Amino acid sequence: MATVKKAVAKKVPAQVAQHHGVDWRSLYLYAVCLITLLVVLFSTVAFINGAMNAIFPDPGYVDVYSSTKPSAQALASQESLNQRQAFKSMFTSFTTALIAAPLYVFHWRQTKKSA
Repeated sequence: MATVKKAVAKKVPAQVAQHHGVDWRSLYLYAVCLITLLVVLFSTVAFINGAMNAIFPDPGYVDVYSSTKPSAQALASQESLNQRQAFKSMFTSFTTALIAAPLYVFHWRQTKKSA
């Protein structure tokens, strides 16, 4: 006689309770990464703009309706002032990128650890 084996249903362990809410930690990390990446991008553009203004400073302002003609020294002084402002802008943009870039790298690594 052939023995009949009963098919034994394997018990599947209960699935881990799924989290249906928002993962706030990941949302925070990705939001900080996006914001810092944009800050680095815009400060890089501002740095390049400042470099262009430092290399090619705006000429001194000449009022065409004025009765007196500005002196060459006054125009050179104003051009020098414009160039100095460009260097200040470059410094500000560089320090902004220098601060935001490590924040981006840190938070991006945190997102990779949690994944």
